[in-house]
Amino acid sequence: MWHKRHALAIVPVIIVGWLNIQCTEGFGISSFGKANTDPPKPATTSAAPARPCSRQAECAGISSSSCVRTHYDPITRCLCGDNQPPVNGQCDSQTKALYHVCANSDECNDGLICGTPNITGTTPLHLRVHPPSEKICLCDADSGFTEKEHACNDADILKTSLIAIFVVSCIRKILAN
Repeated sequence: MWHKRHALAIVPVIIVGWLNIQCTEGFGISSFGKANTDPPKPATTSAAPARPCSRQAECAGISSSSCVRTHYDPITRCLCGDNQPPVNGQCDSQTKALYHVCANSDECNDGLICGTPNITGTTPLHLRVHPPSEKICLCDADSGFTEKEHACNDADILKTSLIAIFVVSCIRKILAN
């Protein structure tokens, strides 16, 4: 026979399991607090920073690069679609991040659309590197993404939070009966 006591015992296990799945990759810890025992990876040399630019035309010689500014660098640079510096003048990334030149939205990462930025007198300098008619990857405002500090907000966190609230509400309702 099913009792509230059984349900109360299962709920914490489900929550801990869900949180463990959500958090393990960020902290290097696997199930039930077991430490990550993988051997340390050898140190790698960091790539040289990408070439600074002030106009998109300055990146024309680097295949699939765009003159962009990222949240971690105050300078606009010729970067590949994944915001990494080109290697030997080439970019391998398949999709493009915020502010990268695009032809259609399929080229842009999730949460972004390909569109023409609204360039006015108050437009930030990092957007003025593009000609007024050029399309770039922008935050998809229609899907709830907004730009803040050179990145789009993470609408997935909001969706996950709403789902968690819904699940907890259902569990409480079941336990109340």
